[in-house]
Amino acid sequence: MTLKKDFSFKIFIIYILIFLVSSFLSIYFGSTDINIFSSNLIQTNNDLYLKILELRMNGLIQAAIIGAILALCGYILQKLLRNPLADPFILGISSGGSCFASLFFIFNSLPIISSLPLTILFPIQSIFAFIGCMFSFIILILARKNIKNLNDDYIFPVIGIIINSFFSSILMLIFSLAKPEQLSEIHNFLMGSLQPISIYPLLFIVTLSIYPIYYILKKSKFYDYMLFGDDFAKSMGINPVKLRNNSILMICILISLAVSTSGIIAFIGLIIPHIIRKIHRFSSYFEIIICMILGAIVLVNADTLSRSLFSPAQLSVGIFTAILGAPMLSFILLNRHKI
Repeated sequence: MTLKKDFSFKIFIIYILIFLVSSFLSIYFGSTDINIFSSNLIQTNNDLYLKILELRMNGLIQAAIIGAILALCGYILQKLLRNPLADPFILGISSGGSCFASLFFIFNSLPIISSLPLTILFPIQSIFAFIGCMFSFIILILARKNIKNLNDDYIFPVIGIIINSFFSSILMLIFSLAKPEQLSEIHNFLMGSLQPISIYPLLFIVTLSIYPIYYILKKSKFYDYMLFGDDFAKSMGINPVKLRNNSILMICILISLAVSTSGIIAFIGLIIPHIIRKIHRFSSYFEIIICMILGAIVLVNADTLSRSLFSPAQLSVGIFTAILGAPMLSFILLNRHKI
């Protein structure tokens, strides 16, 4: 068992400073560059600049929360499943959530649903995504129990491919049923897009993510014990079944919040935990905190690039995370004995 170092406050400050710099760049750059310190904010175009600033701030908070959630979920999944390739996207959990969330777009055209206020519509979409995430996880666990002759390094990714293929076929059905005006909305959603959202969905995400994150941090020291199997966890006074089930529930809540907001954003949950474990050897509690901060940094910068590189066009942020994550996945597969 690798010895864990004490937490370094200096390293924590460095990550916070990087996040603050990334946040400033995210607010400044885009289809219209703005300077939050400029006197333009108090001139005749004050309303326009304030509106842009509000959208950028909401987008910054959204990207930071989603990045932190995805990195956290990837870290815990790799601990719980004892698999370095565990990730919400690779395992098909994000696909299940996004498929059910896309189904909500079809029902959203019904008069009885479309007439509801936004403060109710977004929670309903999150519930759809949560059902999809739980359904995917149930398929994953049941399939694992019934497959005995495959190496653990590959069993979960293989099942994840099957789950992703299954939900891809469901999505094709959804596309065929969708109205023309819904197709673009569903397509952008599935590409992993951080479209600007109002303050109400942001408050909903923050509120519902507090307890799952608190629970995971509270149980953080137990996840290291789970790496050595259920018998070892029991010898340390842990109920592994209860811990695993409760943690899976918390993860599905978090992933459903992320998916219902931004669609599928791949590989954040895979690459960030590996980077943290390669660079640092802290206790799980502080590794989780640093993992969340780095996840926020990566997604905030990816969002900035998606808005700035081909301005005024805005690309889907999922494109940049896939470009970053695909080579990282290849590296992990080729060097898994070193990681």
